[in-house]
Parts: sequence; structure tokens; C-alpha cells
Amino acid sequence: MEALKVAEDTGFIPPAPPRAAVSLDRLSVAFDTANGPIVALRDITLDIEDGTFLTILGPSGCGKSTLLRVVSDLVPMAGGNATVFGKSPEQARRGRDIAFVFQDAALLPWRTALENVKLPLEMGIRRGQEIHRSERSPEELLAMVGLKGRENALPHELSGGMRQRVAIARALVCKPKLLLMDEPFGALDEITRDRLNEEILRIWQETGTTILFVTHSIPEAVFLGQKVLMLAAHPGRVKELVDVGLPRDRKLKMRESAEFVRTAARLRELLEEC
Repeated sequence: MEALKVAEDTGFIPPAPPRAAVSLDRLSVAFDTANGPIVALRDITLDIEDGTFLTILGPSGCGKSTLLRVVSDLVPMAGGNATVFGKSPEQARRGRDIAFVFQDAALLPWRTALENVKLPLEMGIRRGQEIHRSERSPEELLAMVGLKGRENALPHELSGGMRQRVAIARALVCKPKLLLMDEPFGALDEITRDRLNEEILRIWQETGTTILFVTHSIPEAVFLGQKVLMLAAHPGRVKELVDVGLPRDRKLKMRESAEFVRTAARLRELLEEC
């Protein structure tokens, strides 16, 4: 009421609060097994602002991948609520607001890099769905991820890092509002991984897409994330949400900075407590 009175007296309209891209309220997930139900996630409450790059860390079995799958409507909730841009995960999935990049690029081996990128557009047309095309063409997206000139290459002609670049371009072709990435660089060598870390940050800055990124690597989590969500295990639950005090424009040499080292040390302490 006080804010409303100020607005009436001065004509000043306070800015609207940031919109939540993903909102989780006491979210729980359980799986039935031969030995009875197993609770994978319990009482996860979290709001992720639109445009955020959130990295997710935690020990094996804490539900990192399960959390992404709930948000993308691949796994049902046992309790609580989840919304994606104010809609249910199912509505967001059907509206093609969400794209997923897995650890395996999962390209169709008989289609070229360009044909793989075009696949979501073709599937949407066949199903009669409304398609939100990226402002960039599939060719431009391949160029954006550093594959200009490799449009006609088949997956077996590309390195692992190149295949992941194709998968990222494919995920962006329908202009998702939310990009979910489940250890996409986990199987790559360190040098390739570093290059793709810089690449995905550049893409995030160019597109403004909200990104949720699961990783087992503390340095990767700190380098990429504006915030790092640490999950504890058995059952999966929020341990802490850690702010990363690095600028948006990041270079690999920042991993030697005092802020990077301090944040990585804090995350290691939390991980040891999980």
C-alpha cells in the first residue's frame, strides 16, 4: 500500500519484479523400484530469473538430471509444483519454449550437420505446430557455433566437440526461451571443453536464453554460472544457492582470480558436506 501511495503522489511507477523463467515450489519426485519407492528430489523450492545462467552441482544420485527432466516434462512430479514462464512444464514443452542438450549429441547419422539442425523445424511443420524460428537461419546458427564450412559433414566426419556444437545449434533453431544442458561437455577432452565453455557463454550473451546447466566439474560450474545450485543427496534437496561474483564477460584466465578460487573453494566445502 505504501508503494502504491508513493506512485499516486509522485507519478513514479516502480519497476516490475524480474520474471521467473522457472519456479519450483516444494517440488518432489519419487520412483517406484522393486524395493519400494525412492525419493529422488524432496521439497525443492527455487525461482530462476529469466536470462539467468544457472549451473547445478552435487554428488552422484542427488537428482541433478532428474531436476532438468521435471522442468522439461520428461519426468512427472510426485508433489509440489513447477512452472516454466508461468506455464506448466507440459504447456512449455508443447509450446516449444524448452530445448534440451544431452551429454550425447544424439545426431541422426545419415543426416548432415545442417540437416540435423533443421530437424526440429521439419518435425514441427509435419505435426502442424506453431514454430518459433530463431532470427538466425540454420546455416547462420552453424556459423555461430564455429562450424561454417562443415554444413554437409556427416556426424562420423565430425569430432565429439563438433557434434556437440551441432546439437547446440539444433537446440537453438526453434528459439527456445529455456535451454537445459545435462553434462553436455562431460565426455570431451579438457581443451575442447574449455573452448566450448567460452562458446556457450558467448551464445548465452548473444541470445539472452535462460540456461540450466548440469555438471560434475566445480571449475566449469563457477566459470559458467551466475549462480550455482548445490544439491545434497538421499534425497536430492537444495543445499545452497551460491552467487558467483564474476563479470558476465568471462575469459579462461579468470580461473586464476581470487574470486574464482574463493567460490570454487566454497563449493568444494559444500560438496564435501553433502
